[in-house]
Amino acid sequence: MYYEETDLCVRASRAGWKLYYVPESIVWHRVGQASGIGSPLADYYTTRNRLLFGLRWAPPRTKLALFRQSLQHLVSGRPWQRKGVVDFYLGRFGRGSYVN
Repeated sequence: MYYEETDLCVRASRAGWKLYYVPESIVWHRVGQASGIGSPLADYYTTRNRLLFGLRWAPPRTKLALFRQSLQHLVSGRPWQRKGVVDFYLGRFGRGSYVN
């Protein structure tokens, strides 16, 4: 949940696959319907998976910014943001610690 489609595109591109944009296509996306915008579920997975994606693929300067932001989340983030950071650094992936 969160960043999986971007990760797939980066991995496919690096593996030599061609990615295409089809401007005529139409995709209906109901933002926040699965998790709720600003919900604990969104806080947890967005925070953890952003670190996972960014620290894997981003350039060094961006990785440093993500690391700094993760420290900021530990100090003053919302509860599930803090838990997402902790789980990232402990390598807890999949469902991680989030239990609804």
